[in-house]
Amino acid sequence: MNQQTVFIRKIAYAVAILALLLVLYFLGFPSIKDPKNPTQILPGGVLARFKGSEADAALLSEIQLGEIDPASETIRLVSLGMRGFAAQILWQQANEYKMKKDWTNLSATLQQLAKVEPHFVNVWRFQAWNLSYNVSAEFDDYRERYRWVIKGIRFLMNGMQFNKREPMLVWDTGWYIAQKIGRADEKKQFRVLFRQDPDLTESETGGQRDNWLAGKHWFRRAEEMVDQGADLKRVTPVLFYSHAPMCQMNHADNLEADGVFGKDAKEAYKEASREWWEYGNRAIPTHDPYVTLRLNDAEPFQEEAAEIVKKLEAMEPGLREKIREERKNNLSKAERDALAVPMEKRTDRQHELAFKAEQQLRVTHEQLARRLPEKFRSEAVTLAKKADDLEARAANIMRHREIVNFNYWRRHAKVEQSDDALAARAALYEADQAMSKRADLVKAQSKFEEGFALWRKVLDANPGLVEDTSYGRDMMEVIQNYRRLLDSRDAKFPEPFILDDVVKLHKGSISE
Repeated sequence: MNQQTVFIRKIAYAVAILALLLVLYFLGFPSIKDPKNPTQILPGGVLARFKGSEADAALLSEIQLGEIDPASETIRLVSLGMRGFAAQILWQQANEYKMKKDWTNLSATLQQLAKVEPHFVNVWRFQAWNLSYNVSAEFDDYRERYRWVIKGIRFLMNGMQFNKREPMLVWDTGWYIAQKIGRADEKKQFRVLFRQDPDLTESETGGQRDNWLAGKHWFRRAEEMVDQGADLKRVTPVLFYSHAPMCQMNHADNLEADGVFGKDAKEAYKEASREWWEYGNRAIPTHDPYVTLRLNDAEPFQEEAAEIVKKLEAMEPGLREKIREERKNNLSKAERDALAVPMEKRTDRQHELAFKAEQQLRVTHEQLARRLPEKFRSEAVTLAKKADDLEARAANIMRHREIVNFNYWRRHAKVEQSDDALAARAALYEADQAMSKRADLVKAQSKFEEGFALWRKVLDANPGLVEDTSYGRDMMEVIQNYRRLLDSRDAKFPEPFILDDVVKLHKGSISE
């Protein structure tokens, strides 16, 4: 290679470098003040203008890179375009600090990671959990713990700025405000601090100073995002949509726990009942992308199916039982004997035999339809299939209801808004206050007995409530306190007791 060729190649390299520098300058020249008019800002290069006009729409995060420690390995990796590799290193370091319970370094590392990969949603969720649950637990003063809980919540809100189409950060915010503040061991103190916190803004609380209502505000925002097309991840839809109405339910319950009864509590439960009904009317997606369900539809489906079955059986009354008797004659002696033994007295083998026998004796709607006279058969088969479909749909809804204890909460809101229930709760609250705060045992006993008499009316007005395990456990705790009060006064427990049916059914629900 001669000297002239080398020279020409060097000139070509220099021209190419100069061209690249000009392109970079054109793209990256920053916005600056106009030297002739300091009140005006020169727009700068393409990237500067783009950031100034479209940063929010594009959700750009690179402006945050300037906050990374300039002496760190992370900034060197990011500067070389190895953002993903830098994020992996930071994530690994965060896991190591978590295992060591080094919350300070974990917090710092996750802060750096959030700046490197602000669209990595798990970083925001992990750091918020770390601040609100792990770091806060390191402090003895509940005020300091509360402060760190709020830091975690605000970290989630910061993450929303970079992930405006991610409903889980919004949902998490509602969860922390509602559950972390409302369910913590220090919930009484936390709820008071939340109500009185001068630093909380209206946008952070939704204008509500009760943590449950503020949490509901954020859950509703998450719902709106999903309803407008945002992708719902990690949470079952029936659970996702239950949290906002449950916040209203918890708000009403906590009013009574705080000693607020009468009109305010009644209205809160009415609103909870209304919102639970609306939740039941919502079309909720299932694992089948083409199928939605409404939790309120179970009873209408069951009633419609029952009417169809009634019409089917009226075509030849007694046919279903006749078929059962025919099949019963074909059972083995051991199976018939097992069926004759009361369920509670059966051995394991008899349970097995009885279950097998019942399966053989079950007459499906289609089997019944096909045994009907020919003139009814075509219509009967159609009716049988429709009844099967309605019963299957109702059963599917009932399974989804169990996930959120739908029936219990629907009844709870209805029962608790009644005048007798409100008066009973108020009397029992006064009994507890007289017993624990003022040591007025005479008044406490009188209020306990007043509350029990009112609760008797509630139970009589709501068939099936006595059997409810949640109400039974709740009442047994109150009755146990009443027993302790009587023991301290050397008084006998009344016989018969006005809530004897509750005691007999639920006496094992709590430890003595």
